Amino acid sequence: MATSKVSTILSFPSQAPSTISSQQISKYAEVTSILAELEKTQKGLRSELLALNASGALQESGCPYLLNFVAADRRNIDWKALALHLAQKLNGAEGSATWQQQIESSAPMQPITQIRVRPNPVFAAGSAKPVAHSLIQ
Repeated sequence: MATSKVSTILSFPSQAPSTISSQQISKYAEVTSILAELEKTQKGLRSELLALNASGALQESGCPYLLNFVAADRRNIDWKALALHLAQKLNGAEGSATWQQQIESSAPMQPITQIRVRPNPVFAAGSAKPVAHSLIQ
């Protein structure tokens, strides 16, 4: 199986703090796209390999890696649902709803900033040309 090499991402060039360069935006968009594609490929390969393993397929030994299929039992517990159920038992439906509101409103806020890549309308209109660079060597 061939592997691709992704170059090390170097730190972004220093610029005025009020400007995010088109190179930085393009690098981020490209890495995001590559990562999404790799995750999609990984999920497909995982399903394929699990099916092969379940059917009793053997691994070839002439490669640098072997797969270790580890079977494990896992219990999934929905602690939130259990806590709400217990609160309903102790306080009734109305008391449970009040308790849930109090807990949710008293929880500390954690600000996060998501970065989502979206098309630039200037490029869609054909008014500008893309920046030429690539992270893959």
